[in-house]
This record gives sequence, C-alpha cells and structure tokens, in this order.
Amino acid sequence: AQSHYQSTSRMYVFYIQHTILIGSISSSINNLTSLKRLDLSSNNLSSTLPPGLCELKDLSELYLQDISFTGPLPLGLGNFAMMINMYIYVNKLSGELPSLLSKLQMLKYLNLSHNTFDGYIPQELDHMVNIEAIDLSHNKLSSEIPKSLEKLQHIHILNLSFSLLEGELPSGGKFANLSAELFLGNHALCGALKFHVPLCLDKTERQSKSNAARVIAACAIGGSTLEVIVCTLIGISCYRKR
Repeated sequence: AQSHYQSTSRMYVFYIQHTILIGSISSSINNLTSLKRLDLSSNNLSSTLPPGLCELKDLSELYLQDISFTGPLPLGLGNFAMMINMYIYVNKLSGELPSLLSKLQMLKYLNLSHNTFDGYIPQELDHMVNIEAIDLSHNKLSSEIPKSLEKLQHIHILNLSFSLLEGELPSGGKFANLSAELFLGNHALCGALKFHVPLCLDKTERQSKSNAARVIAACAIGGSTLEVIVCTLIGISCYRKR
C-alpha cells in the first residue's frame, strides 16, 4: 500500500477488497486527482487515515470498512464536496465527530459505526441536506441527540443504537417515522412511548423528585443521629446504675 501513484493520476476507480493488503495508505495517494471511487475494505491496513486522502476532491464513493484504522477522522474531511457514499465502519477510529461533516452537501449514506468515537453528535449535521442514512451505532457518543436533526428531510435511517446518549429523544420531523430499534442500548434516553424509552420528566417533576430525595436523605441521616444519641443515653444510664 506504500507504492506511489504518480503514473496513475487518471485512475477513476481503485478497488482492492478482501485481500491481505498490509501497511498504511501512502501519503502520495493525493496524486490520484481523478479518482472517483476508492474501495480498500476488509484488508489489514493500519495506521491513521492520511491527510492526503482529503485532497481527492472528485471522490464520490469511499469504502474503508473492516480495516484497523486508528486515530481521529482527518480535519480535511469537508473537502469531499462530491462525496455520496462514505463507509468507514468497523475500525478503531476515535475522538469527536467533526462538525465539518456538515459540509458534505452531496452525501447520502454515512456509516461510521463500530468505532470508538466519543463526545457529542454535532448539531450542524442538519446541513447535510441530501442525507438519507446515517449509522453511528456502537460508539461511545454521549450527551443529547440534537433536536436540529429533525430538519433532515430525506433521512430514513438514523442508527444511534448502543452508545451513551441521554436526554429527550426528538420526535418531530422524520423522527416520527423512525423505529425504536435505531435507539436501543442508550439507557439514559427518554421520550415518546413508540421508542420504547421512559417518558421524560418535566422540570417540575424533576424538582419534586430531587426535593423528595433530599428529604429522604435528611431523614435517614437524622434517624441515624437520633439512634446514636438514644444508644449513648442508654449506655450512660446503665453505667450510672452500676
């Protein structure tokens, strides 16, 4: 994979799938300026995604699933103005999802599942006006699901299952048509019954429960203190009698 690509700058498709290819993607891959489809899936490549990959501005299909890439997504990801399909799932990628993903205006299918991404889901993803399917499942994403994603007009799959998401699950827009299975495994989510999650407590209920918890804790502490005082007095009384 470390070979040079100077003599193949007019290559449109680079396809090496299900082989024993090892090593890393050469930094000179940016010489494939006419490349439209790159498929290196199911190989034994390692290392990080090279920044030069993001210089392939005509790339419309990228398949890098089932490899062993590590590190964050490249910051130049927003350069993929023509990208339609991006599949980089089943890797070891980490870090936060870059808000620059929102610049992929042509993108229809995005799959970054089965990695170790953490942090929040960028609310700017609502700018991906042509997106039809997003799969971010089996990561370590936390915080709330942005309500701004209700603006996505063409989305029919939004798989956010098995992460660490919390808070109220949006129910407007296309969320009304999404199935509960897409949000499984996020035990701190709440929302509509159709999603098979607990109902969200409003602010008053949360305050009441919080106050009740404080009262119970105070009673428990007070009860324990009273018990200690009573036992002490009984002990003193017995001592005096002796």
